[in-house]
Amino acid sequence: MTTPEAATKYRQVYEELHSRILDGQYRPGQKLPSEAQLMRKYDVSRTTVIRAFRDLEAVGMVLRRRGSGTFVAEPSGAVRGPDLALFAPFVERGADLAYVEGLIHQHLAHLAGEHHARLMLQCVSGGGFTWAQRLRDATAIVRGSDVRGVLYYPAELPDEQMHLNRWAVDALKGAGMAVVLIDRDIVPTPDRSELTRIGFDNRRGGYLLTDHLIRQGCRRIAFVGIPEASTAVADRLAGYHEALRRHGLAAEEGLVRSADEPELSEQFCRSLMDEARPDAIIGKMDRFAALVGRHLMRMGLRIGQDVKLAGFDDDPIAGLLPVPLTTIRLPAKPFAEAAYQAAMLRIQEPDAAPRQIIIDVELVVRESSTR
Repeated sequence: MTTPEAATKYRQVYEELHSRILDGQYRPGQKLPSEAQLMRKYDVSRTTVIRAFRDLEAVGMVLRRRGSGTFVAEPSGAVRGPDLALFAPFVERGADLAYVEGLIHQHLAHLAGEHHARLMLQCVSGGGFTWAQRLRDATAIVRGSDVRGVLYYPAELPDEQMHLNRWAVDALKGAGMAVVLIDRDIVPTPDRSELTRIGFDNRRGGYLLTDHLIRQGCRRIAFVGIPEASTAVADRLAGYHEALRRHGLAAEEGLVRSADEPELSEQFCRSLMDEARPDAIIGKMDRFAALVGRHLMRMGLRIGQDVKLAGFDDDPIAGLLPVPLTTIRLPAKPFAEAAYQAAMLRIQEPDAAPRQIIIDVELVVRESSTR
């Protein structure tokens, strides 16, 4: 059985080779690095490299020649689909994409390859410039490309800075590109923009987690995240409140904490436990919950007994923690398929009515909430 760690390493090898072929860094007919070279570069097994080559061959991107190596396939005579860009202005490189975002990118790349098209991944550059300037530079790169549709993944920003996401989207639309929003909106909750958006059912996810914890006997459930900056997190928080109301409970003052990842220190956790006295904590994502759990264990608390813990994403880390984490699984493949189809529709029918497309989620119960 493939472990989460092996799956993550496979994805890294596959995605980089896939992206370099689509971007033209590896040209048709060019020989790719050998299995041994890739094993050393990524610190992976031969099986992982062979799997990546096999799957690239399955979508017609490479040819494997016994005794000679693996080569980039020559373009076929098939009709090319329109090229797309996945614009993620909140990271500086593809390797920085979080687990679910990385899976979405992988599935979109598969779909583009199946339609003999390119998927361009656009991030923001590093350097000493302000983020707003780097966003403008990245937007100019996408505008200057030959992509016809952009899957824009908005950055999580305070309300007073949300206009930067709007500026980028308007600039792309002004260049004649079809724009579909990924996961989040470009306006503050509860408003909705005029654009088609693909999202997970985060409200239901928040409800499912909270309802589960209540049924486990919890009554003081904390929520840790940054809801004012994210449509997705605001929806999770709305589901949290709805579940509390259904059970005749209320989120007392101090149980909902606005914090970003760098703020999740031991001091933050001590303050949360001393002031709010929660018997359960929901993190806006598994990484948040994992950081909180690490500090709680250092404080001598037993996860699943003294305090229950849960998150979102079903990141492989969730099942590998000392106490495996209860989480909400966000299925990336149907999400990517819906996003790709929505982009094709916007390209083919620019005047089609915008839609809100919601992908269902799944509760995954583990020991962090059942001990």
